[in-house]
Amino acid sequence: MIRLGFIRAFNSDSFQLDIVGFLAILGEGSLEPIAQVATLSYLIYLPRLIPAPQTFLKTQRPEKLETTSNAKVVGVHSGNASEDIHHVAHALHRGDKLAPNTVQCVRVDEDETLDRPSIKRYGPLAILALLGFAMSITLFALSLYYDDGMALLATLSLSFLSTNTGIANKWQPTPNDPKPDKHSPPGDVIIKYPQGAFIVVKCSERTARYLYFNPSERCIYSVRSTPIYRLLSLISTLLLMAGVVCLANSKIELQTAFAGSYMMINIFYWIGAALPPQRHWDLSRLKLSHVDLRGGIQPRSAEEKVKTQPQTYTEALWKTIAVTGTKSWLMSTDWAPRTEAWAEWLREAEDAALAEPMVVSWREGQEVWRIRNWDSRQMLSSILRTKTGNLRSGKMEV
Repeated sequence: MIRLGFIRAFNSDSFQLDIVGFLAILGEGSLEPIAQVATLSYLIYLPRLIPAPQTFLKTQRPEKLETTSNAKVVGVHSGNASEDIHHVAHALHRGDKLAPNTVQCVRVDEDETLDRPSIKRYGPLAILALLGFAMSITLFALSLYYDDGMALLATLSLSFLSTNTGIANKWQPTPNDPKPDKHSPPGDVIIKYPQGAFIVVKCSERTARYLYFNPSERCIYSVRSTPIYRLLSLISTLLLMAGVVCLANSKIELQTAFAGSYMMINIFYWIGAALPPQRHWDLSRLKLSHVDLRGGIQPRSAEEKVKTQPQTYTEALWKTIAVTGTKSWLMSTDWAPRTEAWAEWLREAEDAALAEPMVVSWREGQEVWRIRNWDSRQMLSSILRTKTGNLRSGKMEV
């Protein structure tokens, strides 16, 4: 018979959870994606439990809200270009979720009676802050109930640690209200994503500068002095160390409560970080409406007659040219090969777009644009065949 002596010997005095202190510094991957957006809210000052508080203890704070480098932006008429897309614009469009070679057209209008986009007052991040505060209150009460001074100190240290990091990192965006010249061209922009998807945005030049080109999301910190910020970070580091040491010396009941609290808060922060960015932002000022794009693809078989989305990058590029009515925006990008054959194809595509303008109509309250069905792939193939034939003939003559 197997004797489990260690089970019989188990009691609350011998069982230790010293490892529970490590739970206080785990979960950086859950907090980091939303940490900078969270510091926009005044709830950042609330004493509460947070996972991985060391995320806020960096030697240098970000100068601007993080941009997304998986998309490039170019102005159709303005000539402006950006190698990444601003955070708010990314949250608005989420073109990274589009299928390959998709072409969309949207209108973005600003309701000037509303505030610029900012963090949602009662959004997921606010719920996370209040949840952490509720956990701190609960642990504080349990510490008093079990008469555990070490747990009480751990609760106060780890809770006010978040307040201290909030003071050090609270920021607000730079006031940005661009006033373009009244003779400025239309502000339409094109966003291109790595999977070959395009979004054509119809908007004013003022909106384009705010959303896509101006450094509108630079951080103005409440604590502007770098030495004071580093002093606050040092205090936060000491609070974290003190909290972990006190937690390791608290009673098993409180250690268990802390372990459960940190596991729970990590789960909720992971869920918060996994939510789409627009769930954290109040984008009510920006009115986005989709244009229904139809046509643009030359059917090659009976099955393709019902297809409306481009199947290749060439078709997506042609459809984008047809929507904008020009190829000039490609001159400041590397979105098409710089060869003689492609230069000729681009001229043919622009001529095709101008030769038969789009038909605009409305259906069930939605704007509909019908684009001519031009065989962009066949035209490119024909040009390449001609150019290759000429090249081979030249080689033979030599």
